[in-house]
Amino acid sequence: MARMMGRGTFVGGAAAATAAAATLPVSAATQDYGPPLGGTANIAVIGPFTGDQIRLGEQVANGVRAAIDDANRIHGTLDRVFLLRTYDDQGTLASALLNAGFVCDDESMLCAIGHLSGRITEQCLSTYVNAHMPLIVPVSTYDRLTTHGYANVLRLPTKDSTEGNLAAGSAIAELKPKSAMVFYQDGDYGIDVAAGFHDRMLREKIESKAIRFAWDKPDYAVVAKLALDAKPDVIYLAGIVKDMGPLVTQLKAGGYKGALYASQGFFDPLTLDKYKADVEGLVVSTSMPPLNLAPSDYRIRSDFQQKYGPMTPFAAFGYAAGQMAIAAVRRAGAADRIAVARALGIQSSFDTCVGTLQFGSTGDPIDPNVYFYSVKDAKWAYLRSAHPSSFILK
Repeated sequence: MARMMGRGTFVGGAAAATAAAATLPVSAATQDYGPPLGGTANIAVIGPFTGDQIRLGEQVANGVRAAIDDANRIHGTLDRVFLLRTYDDQGTLASALLNAGFVCDDESMLCAIGHLSGRITEQCLSTYVNAHMPLIVPVSTYDRLTTHGYANVLRLPTKDSTEGNLAAGSAIAELKPKSAMVFYQDGDYGIDVAAGFHDRMLREKIESKAIRFAWDKPDYAVVAKLALDAKPDVIYLAGIVKDMGPLVTQLKAGGYKGALYASQGFFDPLTLDKYKADVEGLVVSTSMPPLNLAPSDYRIRSDFQQKYGPMTPFAAFGYAAGQMAIAAVRRAGAADRIAVARALGIQSSFDTCVGTLQFGSTGDPIDPNVYFYSVKDAKWAYLRSAHPSSFILK
């Protein structure tokens, strides 16, 4: 989802829903719901609450906070009251490791939600696992998070390689291409998305080329010429608009007329603000569903907007993570993190504001999905999902 956003973190249009979401100060608790005769259940949110990424951390925390408020509002006399506590990892590894230790050392903490950066999260995994702390990863799509086989780690969004695979499948179904080309840069983000797209094309017997180019000193004109000379039927940009956007301009200036697809790093206001003349017809894949087409989310979105402003993707996935933590505590019926981890690990479904989720042994969603949006008349327009979903109307 910013450097950290585009590398190992779910972008999905963090500000595509709104350029500036209103946030409230982070606090340890939410509202006063009366005496918690059934006890309390503490949930930790770890993310950047100072520094350049503060707005993103607050969006996730506000999502969790709203889910907790909704759960506490209808709690019974003997039900647990849920409390939120935030930990500021400042978007740095050293601070993240320190705060992960703080969370795990607090025996009252039943579940952790965080971090934002995929690479930082991966470095903290052993801390959570050794402490038997269940960890819900709300926004990171970094592939390696779920390659270690940790049973107490669940990730909500679709991972990068799967996004690329599903994007290729959609392009094949819609375009019937004979040739494809995918571009990625030599930074932290893009290679897994590109690999998923490229491998799917090759499996479907479609000619495909994967082109890597420099992140720090890119020559967009030279890179664009590779595509213009090859004349592929479809190009997929596996990167973020901040770094790869100029390539779109070069492709259009060179007369490229084929289909143009991009990963979730382009589902961003900057795509429309800076490249409006060049991105008409661009198709972007992302884990973020169109919440306006989800009838079950109407009240959630309405209540959230009254308190915090429009529900951004970061807030939506934070809310979903909160819903899962709450459901696991209730299912466990116990006040210890091991029972909560078991409740999360059982292959049962969780109804959330981003859809019904069920997780496999790796910690990734079973039957993952991505959603496609296109630029039409300088606005984002929802097109379709990779496969049908009963969660949304269209």
